[in-house]
Amino acid sequence: MKREKRLTKKERKALAPPRAAGANNAQNQHIHCIACGRHIDPPEFEPSVGSAKILRCEHGSSFPSCTGCTVLSQSLLDEHDRSGQAVKTAAAWH
Repeated sequence: MKREKRLTKKERKALAPPRAAGANNAQNQHIHCIACGRHIDPPEFEPSVGSAKILRCEHGSSFPSCTGCTVLSQSLLDEHDRSGQAVKTAAAWH
């Protein structure tokens, strides 16, 4: 008896339904301020609203912050840059 032909990995991936995107997909992201943990909606990053901003560490990673928490967020990033440890973020709340 002859075995059935199996699909290649590429063929299986093409037939599979699309999976949920990772953290890089801005539409599906759940964003929180690193300093206070407040939920931030993507429209808040627009200049017309201006209630949130993206801060970058020296390594080039991006971190969300409320405009009111910018000073505290920047100090957390400075500590991260000096120590090489992960950024100490606040617990998320809604």
